[in-house]
Amino acid sequence: MSPLLRDILFSRLHARFFIILSSLVATILGLFGPYFQKLFVDQLTGTSTPYLFSLNLTPLTLIFLAFACVLSAQGFSQLTGYLGIRESVFMQSVLSQRLYKQTLNLRVDTMSHRPVGEIIQIYAADIPGSTTFLEQTLPAGASTLFPLIFAPFAISMIYDIPLAPTLIAMGVITSLNTAMAFRQSKFFYSFKRLAGERIALVNEWIQNIRTIRILGWISHFEKGIFEKRKAETTNRISMVTNGQTMNAVASSVTFVLNIVALVSLIHYSNHRITGGDLLALLWIVGVFLTRPFRQMPWFFTFGFDAWTSVRRLEAFLNIRNENQNLTDQGSANERPSRKAPSDVALEVQNLNLKVGKKEILKNINLCVKEGEFVALVGEVGCGKTMLLLSLLNETGATMGHYFLNNKNAASMTLNEVRKHFAYVPQEGFIMSASLRENVAFIYDMRPDGDDQIEESLRLAQFEISNERVENGLATEIGERGVNLSGGQKQRVSLARVHYHQAPILLLDDCLSAIDVDTEERLVTQLLDGAWQDRTRILATHRLTILNRVDRILFMQEGRIIDQGSLLELMTRSQAFRDYTASVEKKLEDEYVSANA
Repeated sequence: MSPLLRDILFSRLHARFFIILSSLVATILGLFGPYFQKLFVDQLTGTSTPYLFSLNLTPLTLIFLAFACVLSAQGFSQLTGYLGIRESVFMQSVLSQRLYKQTLNLRVDTMSHRPVGEIIQIYAADIPGSTTFLEQTLPAGASTLFPLIFAPFAISMIYDIPLAPTLIAMGVITSLNTAMAFRQSKFFYSFKRLAGERIALVNEWIQNIRTIRILGWISHFEKGIFEKRKAETTNRISMVTNGQTMNAVASSVTFVLNIVALVSLIHYSNHRITGGDLLALLWIVGVFLTRPFRQMPWFFTFGFDAWTSVRRLEAFLNIRNENQNLTDQGSANERPSRKAPSDVALEVQNLNLKVGKKEILKNINLCVKEGEFVALVGEVGCGKTMLLLSLLNETGATMGHYFLNNKNAASMTLNEVRKHFAYVPQEGFIMSASLRENVAFIYDMRPDGDDQIEESLRLAQFEISNERVENGLATEIGERGVNLSGGQKQRVSLARVHYHQAPILLLDDCLSAIDVDTEERLVTQLLDGAWQDRTRILATHRLTILNRVDRILFMQEGRIIDQGSLLELMTRSQAFRDYTASVEKKLEDEYVSANA
C-alpha cells in the first residue's frame, strides 16, 4: 500500500472506527424498521407471525419502533457523512502542510522543468481528491457494503428462503457498476489532467500578457488554451453521459432485485405469504437498498479517482533535490571543520554544479572579505546567476568547503545559512500590497516604522514625491508590480534589502533597468555609501560601475577565469577586453536602433 494512502486511511484509527461503527448502526436500525412494519401489518390483519424476540408488543408500539428505527438509521447515516467530511478537512490541512513544506524545500533547479501551475493544481484538485477516500469512499463504502451484506441475510432469515438467487443478482449488478465506475474514473482523471494543463497555460499567459501582446503571440497562446478547453469539454461531455448512465442503471437495478426477491419468496418460502411479508420485502429491496445501489458506482468512481490524486500528490512529495548539501536539519555528515580567516565574510572552495548532464559551474573558488564590494561579470549564460543561487543553496551545487563569517556552513541549517544573505533578483519581486508592505515585506505593516522605510526608499533613489505613488507609502502596488516600471521595481527591491540589514548582499544585475544618472546616485549613496560596511556581490553587465568596485570576478563558461581591478584586467586579459568591447558594441547598437 502507498505510504501516503496508509497515512490517509489509518492516521487516526479512532476516527475511522467511528465512521464505520456509525454506518453499521445505521444499517442494523434500517433493517429493523421494515421488520417492525411487517409485525405491525401482520397484527392488524390478524396474521400469526413468529417473533424473533420473545416480546408481546402492541401495534402502536410496533409502528413507533418502526418509525424510530427508520429515523435513527437516517440520523446515523448523516452522522457517517459528517464524520467523513470532518476527517477529510483535517487530512487536507495535514497534506497542505506537507505540500507547503515540500514546495519550500525544492530548489530552483529542481523545479525549473516543471509547469508553473502544477503546485496550484495539486493544491486545488489533488489534495481534496486524495481526501475523497475519507469524505466519500469510506463513508459511502461502509454505507454501501453493510446493507449489501446484511440485507440478503435478513431476507433469508425473515422469509426462510435461500441466499443464492439474491446474491447472484447483486453480484451481477455490482460487476456492472464497477465496470462503469472504472470508466468514469478515467474520465475524472483526464478532467483533472486537462484542467491542470489549461491552468498552467493560462497562468503563463496572464503573467506574460504584455510581452506576448508586444511580440504578436496572442493568437498562438489563445489557440493553445482553446484547444485544451475543447479537449476538456469533450471529456466532460463523455463524463456526464457516463455518469447519467450509471445513475439510470443504479436507479433501475432495485426493480430487478425486487423481482428476484419476490420470485424467491413465492418459490422457496415455507410459510404462507402475508401482507406484512410483502411490505417488508418491498421496503428492504425498494427503499433500504436503493441508496446503497445508487452509491455503489460512485463509491468505485470516487475510489479510483482518489487513487489517481494520491499518486499525483505522492509523486510530487517524493521529488528530491539532487546533491543536497544543506537541509532544514543540517548536514548529517559534516566535513572536517577548519577555521577561515577572521575577516572573511564568505569562502567557497571547489564549487561545482551539474544540471542533467550539463556542467553549469566548474571548480569555483571564491573568497570575499567583510565589507568588500565584488562584481561578477561575463557573457549571458556564463553562470553568474546560478553562482549566486548556489550560495543560497538553491541549486544542487557540491562544495568542498563553505564558510560564512568564520562558521562552517555544513553545520548550519538551511534557514541559518540564508539569514546571512539578502538577495535582489534582476526582476525585483513585488507583492500585490502597499508600498510600505513591499519595503518591509510584511503584510498589514503598521505606520510606526515609516521613517526607516522612507529612509530606505530615499537611499534607493525612490523619492516618493517624484514617483507615481499618489498615496505615499499607502499606495497599493498591483499584482507583480503592474503599476511600477522595471527600474522602480528594482529600486523598491534595493530599499527592501537596506531595510532588513542582512550582512551579505547578493545583487543579480539589479541595476539593469536603471538609467546612468540614477545608477551613479545609487552607487554613491547606497552601494558604496550606506552599504560600505556590508559585503556586496553584484552580478552585472554595466561597465560603468566596474571602476567603483573593489574587485572584479570575470566568468566564462561556468568558471572564474580571472579576477582583479578594472585596470588590472584590462591590462593583462585579452578575454576581458573582448568582453567589454562586445558589451559596448551592444550598447551602441541599441542606441542607434532607438534613435533611428
